[in-house]
Amino acid sequence: MKRLYALCLVLALSFSLFAGCGDSSSSLPPSSSEAPAPTATPQPTEAPFDGHPLTGEAKSPDYIPGRPIAIMINNRSDSRPARGLSQADVLYEIMVEGGITRFMALFPNYQTMVEVGPVRSARDQFFRLVRPFQPLYVHVGRSGITQQYIDDSGYGDLDVNGLNVTVAERDQNRLAQGFPKDATAYTNDTLIGSYINKHDVDMSRALTSPIFDFVNYNESPRALNGDDAASVNIVHSASYRTGFTYDEASGKYLTSLYAKSSGYTPMVDEANNERIAFENVIVLFTDISNYPYPGGNEHGDPGYKKVDYDFGGIGYYISNGKIEKIRWTKGPTEYPLMLQDEAGNSLKINCGKSYIAVVSLNEYDNFAYTGPGGDATSGKVQQSSSDAAAAKQAEAAADAADTAD
Repeated sequence: MKRLYALCLVLALSFSLFAGCGDSSSSLPPSSSEAPAPTATPQPTEAPFDGHPLTGEAKSPDYIPGRPIAIMINNRSDSRPARGLSQADVLYEIMVEGGITRFMALFPNYQTMVEVGPVRSARDQFFRLVRPFQPLYVHVGRSGITQQYIDDSGYGDLDVNGLNVTVAERDQNRLAQGFPKDATAYTNDTLIGSYINKHDVDMSRALTSPIFDFVNYNESPRALNGDDAASVNIVHSASYRTGFTYDEASGKYLTSLYAKSSGYTPMVDEANNERIAFENVIVLFTDISNYPYPGGNEHGDPGYKKVDYDFGGIGYYISNGKIEKIRWTKGPTEYPLMLQDEAGNSLKINCGKSYIAVVSLNEYDNFAYTGPGGDATSGKVQQSSSDAAAAKQAEAAADAADTAD
């Protein structure tokens, strides 16, 4: 009886085991004869864009993040050549009083700077352009109008006026050679560093995005879709002009400056005799007039220039031997300069150093460019209404007003 019971129990268990597994063959592990499933090969991911904020180029291993430096530079013909400008990543040129122009050089940091100058006085048309980047703004003297903009911006210790602090020193050799006194002030990393340490200036604040919409440095430079522009001539006034010649070997525009006495001569860095050159040339046209100065002051009417940034305008972008017509907007002091193509899209700027000119609409017809083999500087320039005597008088009045503050 017990044997019959055991036999029945074994048969019952066997039946339930096969019944439970008969429809579950897909859950069984594959036999050793089946091929293993293929394993996906990880794809390399491209490093995120992290370009240099002033040039768009890939950051070098010795890149030092931090607050940039903007320095006002004398460009009067009797102050040339300037020193240290081959180190600048961006160079601005705008007309000031008397038809002369001035430079503002933008450097990524002060630690790698050598001697730069001649340092000159501040003008609001420069400060308003660079204010959104919040650089350390270095100058010797300033117009009262510029000071008002600086005060309204609450710029504090970021505004470094060499008339009030020791941030520049006179070059005695230049003085001995007969250069004007306002063409002899120079600054360097040591002087700027001393000011920063003394006033506990926060220089750790770095630009969080590039100043232009740069082409990705992992890509080839953009080919512009406009005319050939191997030679370019920017006329600021009858006496002040800037020429550029495209050097195909380097992909840069070589800069020349005009003087009535000598015509166009290569713009070189006095520190190393290096030709000043740029990958990008940007020309922005707008209305430039005189600020009203009723009755002048004890020095006369300085003729400070009022540059209209409120409504934007037209301009040109030049790179890689080509030129494109563009549009630009700026607006209030705290708003950055924005560049667009003619269709209104953000303008893609090639990586590299940039020259930016803000030019009076009165000189629009004098702007010229030619293709290979041409010379845009050879054409006749229509004379502006201000003559040399008026320009010299206005310049002298502005100089006196600067040094009196």
